[in-house]
Amino acid sequence: MMTSFERSDVVRLLDVDDAFLEVLERESIVYVDVEERRFSPRMVERVRVAHSLVFELEVNLSGVAVILRMREELGSIQGALSRMQEILHERELAAVEEGDGDE
Repeated sequence: MMTSFERSDVVRLLDVDDAFLEVLERESIVYVDVEERRFSPRMVERVRVAHSLVFELEVNLSGVAVILRMREELGSIQGALSRMQEILHERELAAVEEGDGDE
């Protein structure tokens, strides 16, 4: 079962106003489970970053949406690059092992 958080948990953990959560939902910056009205860990992280961007860096909500999307895309790209590095490393090891058998 995946961990999820109630709205009151998010407000308490991140020290954000409930009104801020409502704005983020209305602007489709965060989404909650429609049936349970709970936040996934990914959405909690989005709230945390959005709050920091808005109140510390004075980024508007449109900017927040763009930054969050780019941040997640960068994470996906980094994951893909890591997987490719692992594959290349495995192939290099296999090539070295094949070369050792030639002696």
